[in-house]
Amino acid sequence: MKTVAGALLSLVMGQPSEGRPELTPIAIMAGRLLVQRLFGGSSDLMDYDNVPTTVFTPLEYGCVGLSEEEAVARHGQEHVEVYHAHYKPLEFTVAGRDASQCYVKMVCLREPPQLVLGLHFLGPNAGEVTQGFALGIKCGASYAQVMRTVGIHPTCSEEVVKLRISKRSGLDPTVTGCCG
Repeated sequence: MKTVAGALLSLVMGQPSEGRPELTPIAIMAGRLLVQRLFGGSSDLMDYDNVPTTVFTPLEYGCVGLSEEEAVARHGQEHVEVYHAHYKPLEFTVAGRDASQCYVKMVCLREPPQLVLGLHFLGPNAGEVTQGFALGIKCGASYAQVMRTVGIHPTCSEEVVKLRISKRSGLDPTVTGCCG
């Protein structure tokens, strides 16, 4: 069954939206770009790569870019590095809530400069965090650039700029303190 966004996207693009994210913001942007092409002399087309999205459940999930599996399929296991961590958000500490499911993962190319291929975030404010990092990923940010970004303390998005443990290392990704 098609979503309203998918149907609008198909109408705007004059082609099926199959294989593309059927999200309302995509349909709106595709429509805006179409109007600019038809009446404004633009030649800009909709870019469907690295579109951020969030699932607004009690524990939010946000992602942008490739999943770990997609990155491995595209580049090969030996060319992909995945940094990850479990973390405890400040609002969970104050309320005494279990934070064992709060998790962040950054999928990168292994070879320097370690281009960031994807970001996956499970926890409070995932939509806000994902939106903030989506621009960097869209612009070709590297792992080193993200690590040189100063985090705002104490926020959930700070956890992204603290990612130091790779899956390949086999180290425990559980952050033990606020400066983990």
